[in-house]
Amino acid sequence: MNSYLLFLFLCFFFFIQCKAKSENKETIKDLSAAKELSQNNDLPSDFLEFYKKFHEDSLYQLARIDFPLEGLPDNADPEFIGNEKYYWSADQWILNKAKFDDKKLYEVQYSNLANVIIEETITIKEYDLKIIRRFSKSGDGWKLIYYAGVNKYVSQ
Repeated sequence: MNSYLLFLFLCFFFFIQCKAKSENKETIKDLSAAKELSQNNDLPSDFLEFYKKFHEDSLYQLARIDFPLEGLPDNADPEFIGNEKYYWSADQWILNKAKFDDKKLYEVQYSNLANVIIEETITIKEYDLKIIRRFSKSGDGWKLIYYAGVNKYVSQ
């Protein structure tokens, strides 16, 4: 009986240690990604905090979007991109949780306009498809103000 309890205790201890190591690796990965964003793109620290929470907390994300949200749907016809207005409604919104930190698959670029508007362009390299998001800072913090889904954009 004692050896059985010892075995259970060791299994439990091993499980807790593995879980803690896994969580530490994720935290380190998130921190290094945020640090890389900040260093390479000169993004404000309050935006980085917002960005992390925006992708982790679904209620926070929905609260930081004023619907109807201007943008484009996924797979819009390239000939009509820019000619027609499209608005996302809350009931058709798909939560943004994807991480685009794999540099082999994605290229992410940021345009920072006076730390008030930040445009993020995510390129899926294999297919040359893009997602464009614009964030704006106002008195009550950062918000998503524009979302263009996965599309093939024509260079002008």
